[in-house]
Amino acid sequence: MKKKYEVIAESIQRWIQEQAREQDTRQWLDKGIRLPAVRALAEQHQCSISTVIRAYEWLEERHLVYAIPQSGYYAVQNGTDVDEAEWNEPLDFASAAPDPRVFPYSDFRHCVDQAMEKKQADLFLYGTERGLPSLIQLVQRQFADYQVFARIDQFFITSGVQQALAVLALMPFPNGKQRVLLELPTYHNMPSLLSGLNVPIVGVKRSLNGLDWDELERQFREGDIKFFYVMPRFHNPLGTSLTTSEKKHLIRLAMRYDVYIVEDDYLADLEDNSKQDPLFSYDTEGRVIYLKSYSKILFPGLRIGIAILPPKLTTAFNMYKKMLDIDTSVLSQAALEVYISSGMFAHHGKVIRSRYAARMLKVHEQLDAYPEFTPFKEAPRTGGEHTVLPLPSNIPLKALLARLEQHGVMAGTTERYYPEGLHGDKMLRLNISNVPKQRIAEGMQIIAEQITKLHVVQY
Repeated sequence: MKKKYEVIAESIQRWIQEQAREQDTRQWLDKGIRLPAVRALAEQHQCSISTVIRAYEWLEERHLVYAIPQSGYYAVQNGTDVDEAEWNEPLDFASAAPDPRVFPYSDFRHCVDQAMEKKQADLFLYGTERGLPSLIQLVQRQFADYQVFARIDQFFITSGVQQALAVLALMPFPNGKQRVLLELPTYHNMPSLLSGLNVPIVGVKRSLNGLDWDELERQFREGDIKFFYVMPRFHNPLGTSLTTSEKKHLIRLAMRYDVYIVEDDYLADLEDNSKQDPLFSYDTEGRVIYLKSYSKILFPGLRIGIAILPPKLTTAFNMYKKMLDIDTSVLSQAALEVYISSGMFAHHGKVIRSRYAARMLKVHEQLDAYPEFTPFKEAPRTGGEHTVLPLPSNIPLKALLARLEQHGVMAGTTERYYPEGLHGDKMLRLNISNVPKQRIAEGMQIIAEQITKLHVVQY
């Protein structure tokens, strides 16, 4: 026999379906279909308010509705409870793109339509050098949830984070220095970007045990370092994060040796630990430039990046941005503004975090299931969307990837995360954004088997 809240939840689902048939999408409220108030449903079904709330929570867990504080509950357009068990494609541990199966396409199309209607005048104008003022104000409030607090005049909207990185690489800094210091491994496009811009680069090793702090301090002291590009949270490709004490130590070193830090917080939206704050939150001296992308939580084609600059850098950044990135797509900015202000972004973020967290938990369970298998034993247990498996030095990577592909598993390595001509420890990079939770154990078993077989063959 069904519980009372399940009966109410099914009634709400039927009501949503009826409303969707009767209403034209363009006539919907900005936030979508608003659902009946909790008190009204409690009276209708002759039950307690807590029972109705449990019904809405049941629907939220299935990503069919979402809540907006002080506003109410809303339906997810075309919301579906995706059955991951039905995914029969090859197991793709290689792709770092967001999961297209859980993206609310109709919701975002609705936001684009709203943006076209509300921002008609802006679409035919140039001159939004720093970004749409209304979006900047909204993002400023949103970033408080990430523990990032800054003045409006410190915010810049760019055509993706890579555009912001190009501006930072070319513009002069108050310290008058020339070189950019990179973690090795690092974001795979960064070395080629800097080389193409003729910006001199140097590197410092970052392993599963963390940064090489002695070498880092030496470079800060002697290396003519303009800025240090770092991913403190969910490092790409390693997946590891700096501790709070390490973040504070890094800022102290930057202050001591007059070096700026560029913090790429590209996976901030996947953080589920409220105690993990960004590097920017510990900066009291204007040493940290904060960058955030929406490509991982939404989709890469949106091409929206956010840069927060210390006050001393805003004038130069604005000048160079006008030369390289005069106008970030107003339509993309306006659509993102509607998506955030409607509450849809917060709901989608919750969906993605819960799905990715469930998949990473399965990965960790499999890593722990092989306690004597060194690559699994030494793999970092982190959140986010990826991890790495340290491999024996004699494993031929191309042969391993070919074997895995023959068994229906695609994976990546960390080779492309180094500048051309440099190599680090051999590692297999596993991303879970496009792997169904129910098949992770199957994929991990195949990976363990093929590494073992190939390692034995080498001997």
